[in-house]
Amino acid sequence: MFIYVKSIRCIIADILYITGGQDLKDIVDMDVCRNLKWDRSKDRIKSKVLRLNHLLLTKKEFRNVFYFRMKHHKHMIALCRLVLPDAKAIEFGGEIGGGLMVSHYHSVICPKKAGKNFRVGSGVVIDKEGGFPTFGDNVYVASNSTVTGNINVGDKVIIGAGSVVTEDLPSNGVYVGNPARLIKHIDDNEALLNEIM
Repeated sequence: MFIYVKSIRCIIADILYITGGQDLKDIVDMDVCRNLKWDRSKDRIKSKVLRLNHLLLTKKEFRNVFYFRMKHHKHMIALCRLVLPDAKAIEFGGEIGGGLMVSHYHSVICPKKAGKNFRVGSGVVIDKEGGFPTFGDNVYVASNSTVTGNINVGDKVIIGAGSVVTEDLPSNGVYVGNPARLIKHIDDNEALLNEIM
């Protein structure tokens, strides 16, 4: 019952979600599923709108993801922010596929393009220095990492905490350090990827 009463604060966001078109709804649904992956309360919330509202009410960094998705509706988002303020220390840019998850505050996330299931930890900087980086699907950039330059990061990649990436990273690997280097292949370790992603 509590979620129904609190959802009144989400009316404008719900209108944007419902009227935004099927493609946008699909992307937001992927974001919602990804952000609820470890949330035990998700099983009792069946409605897609209520699941969205639950995240908007309980996870400030998800609000930033939602506002990024709805960026073409600036006036409506401004109204939304009055009742559901976002985390001021997260900056977005570029094109990012569905399933985006930002774990904590204080990040600059501006890739040229990132595929689906892109996860970012706190203090991450993905920005332009000689060009914007491009990421494949199922990539996790852990806390306090920096990824810059006109580089490509493949699919199924984990970039460890505090790493610095300025060169291309092939698919299916765990990379750590400054400069980042391969420490583990994850071709045959889907359990590891699923646990982290």
